[in-house]
Amino acid sequence: MGPHRVHQQILRSHHLFEPLSEEQLDELLESSQLLNLEKGDTLFIQGEKAQSFYFIISGCVKIYRLTPDGQEKIFEVIGDRQTFAEAMMLMDTPNYVASAQAVGPSQLFRFSNAAYMRLLQANQRLTFALIGKLCIRLHQRLNEIETLSLKNATHRVVRYFLAQLAQLPDGETRIELPVTKQLVAGHLSIQPETFSRIIRRLSDEGIIDLDGRQITVLDRVRLEQFE
Repeated sequence: MGPHRVHQQILRSHHLFEPLSEEQLDELLESSQLLNLEKGDTLFIQGEKAQSFYFIISGCVKIYRLTPDGQEKIFEVIGDRQTFAEAMMLMDTPNYVASAQAVGPSQLFRFSNAAYMRLLQANQRLTFALIGKLCIRLHQRLNEIETLSLKNATHRVVRYFLAQLAQLPDGETRIELPVTKQLVAGHLSIQPETFSRIIRRLSDEGIIDLDGRQITVLDRVRLEQFE
């Protein structure tokens, strides 16, 4: 099977592309770019004209903004088989509202907003898929706002681990952090030292076992109740 067909199969696993016919997916791929990035490579900067959205084949990308005093605020860390920046197609602003940078070697598709919008206008199923994707993102952001505003650092970390567990097959208890602990801490709006201290406490109490980026949840009930 050639690379083009392999990429078609990968894209069909995502609901923004699943409704497309084979001809429509071919049309979209023909206008796309396959990018191979190294750690630190930038995809776009806040304020640049938003002409594209992205699908990660492999690797990891952080979405962030710089505060007025130059501090980096990480909004999201995006991994394999996920899209980002697609909301810009439907926003009034013509420019990216944040920046995107690879946090390790990554392979991505860059898709033209204009090309996708043409397909969107001709495919009702695709329209509903995009609306569904944006609703999920909105729900996630609202949950994060509640957590960051009302809960303490320990609760944020526990909720993060539980959210990672929820994505695993039933019975699986081993979580692999998608990025460094420092990036996870930034995403949770806590200091890296605080994140490490909370992990050590969870480990000392026998709730988790830590091995590099791999975290095994030994007692899920106690984790859910941990404060």
